[in-house]
Amino acid sequence: MRLVFYLFLISQLLNLIGVFAEKVREDSSRLNTIKWEKIEENKSKPFKKIIWRSYKNDESYFEIKKQQSSIIQKTKSSNEERISEPPKKSGSSITEIEPYLPLNNFLEYDNFQTSVRWKSSFDGGKAGGTGQQNPSFVIDYGISDSLLMTINFSEADDKLYNAINGQKVDYHWQNYAFSFKKKLLNNNENSFVISIVPTLEYWRHASGSRDSKSIYNQKDNLDGKDRFDNLIGSLSLPISKKLNQNFTALIVPGVTFLPEKLGSKGIGKNAYGNNFYIGSGFVLDMAKNVNFLASYTSPLGPGNNYFDKDLNYSRRPIYSVGLGWDVNSKIGFEGKITNSFGASPSTGLLTIPSDNKPLYSANITYKPHGEDTYLTPLSQRDKLISTGGITVNNALIPRVGTSQINFNYDNNGNLFGSYGYSLSNIFKLEFLNIGSFNEVNISGDKNSNLYSTYLDDGNLNFRLGGKLLILSPQKNDLYWMSLRSSVGRNNDTNQGYLFSELINTFRVNNWLAINISPKYFFSGVESFGGIGLSSYINLLDNIMLIPEINTSIKNDSDLNSTIALRYSFSPEKSLDLYYSNAVGVQDIGQLLKDKEYRLGIKLNFLL
Repeated sequence: MRLVFYLFLISQLLNLIGVFAEKVREDSSRLNTIKWEKIEENKSKPFKKIIWRSYKNDESYFEIKKQQSSIIQKTKSSNEERISEPPKKSGSSITEIEPYLPLNNFLEYDNFQTSVRWKSSFDGGKAGGTGQQNPSFVIDYGISDSLLMTINFSEADDKLYNAINGQKVDYHWQNYAFSFKKKLLNNNENSFVISIVPTLEYWRHASGSRDSKSIYNQKDNLDGKDRFDNLIGSLSLPISKKLNQNFTALIVPGVTFLPEKLGSKGIGKNAYGNNFYIGSGFVLDMAKNVNFLASYTSPLGPGNNYFDKDLNYSRRPIYSVGLGWDVNSKIGFEGKITNSFGASPSTGLLTIPSDNKPLYSANITYKPHGEDTYLTPLSQRDKLISTGGITVNNALIPRVGTSQINFNYDNNGNLFGSYGYSLSNIFKLEFLNIGSFNEVNISGDKNSNLYSTYLDDGNLNFRLGGKLLILSPQKNDLYWMSLRSSVGRNNDTNQGYLFSELINTFRVNNWLAINISPKYFFSGVESFGGIGLSSYINLLDNIMLIPEINTSIKNDSDLNSTIALRYSFSPEKSLDLYYSNAVGVQDIGQLLKDKEYRLGIKLNFLL
């Protein structure tokens, strides 16, 4: 999984450098195009009355005017370019329904997009936890308007969903996939469109451990791990037709090449084998930025795509249904229900190992070349709170291209750090939220299962998340509202949880802002809701008091409180000193109460 984060971070840093260089060129060009000319005074026109207004020393007014003027200038320039140049063809961000069902959509030349995708069962089965998960990271690059290159990485490392012979079995997948999609036929906009998509993959997979028997061992009862490295592949021929302006139908004949026998301890075929398949699907444009997607695929053999808890292999049809939503030209979301567990073109036909269960799929796509949602700049006071709170977040998101870094440490040894990057003015991706809870002392046995699973000695929790701005006064709404979600796991117990919150921030006056944040914690151990309340009280221009309260909504409710004092060196840099009896500042720690109060420090940076 670390490779995912490194690749994504490097791509965004390169994009940031490119945006900065483009901005410098635009500014230089604008300065060189100033022309001076003499204007004759028209004395016949009377002087207009001068209207004096008070701006109450609000420098942000002039910043807003400057930005609005810049937008008008860019719009004028853009209109002039449209007159002299032919319009560009728009590339769609939806390039596939599933990895094995590519659409005949392409990106414009030299454009690229990145996607983070998450497939998971709704529960962990015999393995426990929130679900069997298979996250993936995808890069699409437009070599030309009719040739698309795709790089795909995915990894699944949970135990099997079902016990095999009464035993929990370790199972691991890792895929590196490389594919091209080339358009073969497209006479006109209303004709059939045909493309060809070859894929080559490196598939590393393993089963068994010191405490469990490998599923590929059918000759003896010895525990142990079997590991295999295979080159696999697929070939598909997507055929589509746009039946009307809003409806596109798709048929995809294809074949996947997988091994049918692995290791020397198998009796007969003990793996999937090659499969021909016929897939069908459609995309319906329900609204300007909302699509409905559905598909149904039949494996034809001679291989299989499913095995049960008795290791019997067979074939099962694969389905998917869901919605895609382009929030703006930069950010797209997609949510689906499917029984496809594989996340690459060659493994996408495979069901969850040891069962055939409906799964949920959540995808985020980032298009750096798209246009962003315009927001007016934050006022000076609002910039001071944009770095967030201690145990209660706020709904504000730093402007596009901004990195947010937080570091936390308390006297009991809790240590947390996070890094986020604003891919858009309305979406921030939390690349990494990592840390460890230490010396947790909870009351009685009411949270013992949560403690042993996520807060045990030696825990190290990794989290990945995102925050979407829904409402904002910066676009003429009454208040800020954001939806934030994160997923991750404890490295020690290999168990994870989902954490979500709907954050509402209200600016009451120049010195007071309040936050109301309903939260929900979901895991295979326990699930419950909660609510966080906090306020930002400006004592001086650079000193702020932050009181916070969190309570869980369950029979044995936890109620914790935090008081913090923030000193802002600048709107982008601040230091928090706090006193709290929350277990910690990371997700689950916000909703649980410790018997003792902690004294901590938190550093906040916007870069």
